[in-house]
Amino acid sequence: MPTKKEKILIVDDELIIRELLFDLLTDEGFFVELASDGETALKIIRDDSEIAVLFTDIIMPKMDGIMLIHKARELNPGIVPIIMTGYATIETARAAVKEGAYDYVLKPFNISEIKTVVNNALERNRLIQENARLKEITELFKISENISAIRDEEQLFRFILNAALEHTQAKRGSILEVVEDGKYLKVVASTGLPSEMNGKTIPVDFKTISGMVVKNLEPLLIEDITQNPNLQNFLIGLKNKSFISVPLQRKKSEFMESHPLAINEQDVIAVLNVTDKSDGEVFSETDLKVLKIIANHGASAIENARLIHEIESAQREIVFTLGEIVETRSRETGSHVKRVAEYSKLLALKLGLSNKEAEILRLASPLHDVGKVGIPDAILNKPGPLTPSEFDVIKTHTTIGYDMLSKTKGVVLQSAAIIALEHHERFDGNGYPNGKKGKDIHIFGRIVGIADVFDALGVERVYKRAWTLDEIKEYFGEQRGKQFDPDLVDVFFSNIEEVLQIRERFPEKD
Repeated sequence: MPTKKEKILIVDDELIIRELLFDLLTDEGFFVELASDGETALKIIRDDSEIAVLFTDIIMPKMDGIMLIHKARELNPGIVPIIMTGYATIETARAAVKEGAYDYVLKPFNISEIKTVVNNALERNRLIQENARLKEITELFKISENISAIRDEEQLFRFILNAALEHTQAKRGSILEVVEDGKYLKVVASTGLPSEMNGKTIPVDFKTISGMVVKNLEPLLIEDITQNPNLQNFLIGLKNKSFISVPLQRKKSEFMESHPLAINEQDVIAVLNVTDKSDGEVFSETDLKVLKIIANHGASAIENARLIHEIESAQREIVFTLGEIVETRSRETGSHVKRVAEYSKLLALKLGLSNKEAEILRLASPLHDVGKVGIPDAILNKPGPLTPSEFDVIKTHTTIGYDMLSKTKGVVLQSAAIIALEHHERFDGNGYPNGKKGKDIHIFGRIVGIADVFDALGVERVYKRAWTLDEIKEYFGEQRGKQFDPDLVDVFFSNIEEVLQIRERFPEKD
């Protein structure tokens, strides 16, 4: 039910009618505003979005009641119009309702009827507002859901801008990322700007709109930018009057507020700008509200994407560092695991695996020998030949590595577990630990098996010389279909030039 706090606007060119309805409705506890003509009424509606009910005479100078209803609805779609008329004809009433009036009352007024019509109109307004809020929540939920699924920053910025343009009916807009410790703004997404603006970086100028938003951490809603020459933003090159600029602001927890990092993180991630609203309309407070919500969701998504990227980068560093430690312990070098990783990715791509699968393999392969941490130094680094029992101990590094890695849930470490277990299996079934054969050996294991042996043969160690490329090719030719998958061997050596380029990029370190 209505709370009687809603606002009602009375529009009539007769003072006595305005005063009569004012007294009647204020006595009932309503907030009432008055206007003597349509133009004054529209200004009130434009300035006050909380007007719930519009009482208007149907016959007035300058603008009649029907025209006022149409224009009022453009400014406030939720406003409920009621026509007042002294023309007691059913045709007039029907025409008014057909043109958008919710109801009508006849002059002279019946007080009881006025109360009933007002309460019904307010109930109607409440339902309209609830439906609008529900629609807004649904739309914003979709935006939030879609934003949260995007991990690429460039795609995120583009999605945020498109959502802002769609929900404000704007034709032009941009997102300017704050870069270089807050000293510059970079155009990372735009619509309606010259193409050369994309990627452009400019110094932050606190006299421009975007600069003020960065400085003050507050959005700006400007109805007529031409009235203030200090707000001319030379980057945007505005010719339109109405403009909104909203910060995508970094969230700070209570802990971060009281324990700031030594690293300087700017409060504003980026600035979202929209202009050129459809049909030349002025942006409203509702538009600003929607943009603030989009900006909040967008800022959170960007921070999450950056955090995930940092975590993934840290994981990659940990994987490669651990792989290097393992190889160093067994008299290999850190460059070995990097080359094996790149060889493996190259071969995966040449075999037709997806970019994602190839990248997972690249990240997982450095841990192929991680199980060697469980092998005693006396055996792992024995200068002479191994006894059969010692070789049996060496072979356990595959199962040790698998047991270490298989308990994890991440796809990279799960893949690393498979590689650790199967990279010493042989295509002919004479490998270890499980004697798997042919295509029963996981493709990752077959690939890393080739990459690992190729690199080990081609580098010099204190206990052996580096093999020549011809010697390596001859060995792989002999082991084609025995130790190695013949199809993979063919693909690997048909791309040997790219393989050798990788070797040059990751040389042995002294």
